[in-house]
Amino acid sequence: MAKKRTYRVPQEIKKIVQRAIEENMSRSISQRASYKEQNGKKIPGTGMRTARKLMSGQVDEKQLRLMSAWFARHGASEKEKEARKDKTSKASLAFALWGGNPARSWVRMTLKQIDKDM
Repeated sequence: MAKKRTYRVPQEIKKIVQRAIEENMSRSISQRASYKEQNGKKIPGTGMRTARKLMSGQVDEKQLRLMSAWFARHGASEKEKEARKDKTSKASLAFALWGGNPARSWVRMTLKQIDKDM
């Protein structure tokens, strides 16, 4: 079986994500970004799981494609852009948990190279 290829997360992205995790965890659970309700409890959602994967320093192609889809839904939306102008908003924090604009560019570039190599 072939070993799953991983891609090294740039340090700039890890710094953004680390600050976002710290900010998110300093908030009361009702004010945190990327938490969802499950069985009456707030649990970490996809954004927090993604942030932790990015902080590990390595992600696989599946994670890159998930991130690409998330950025396509949230990154370019005018409503989301407006919400992110307030740097204390959940939208701004959620975007940072995914690595912000540097991650969006890195994901796009990395996937372009993967697709080219296929």
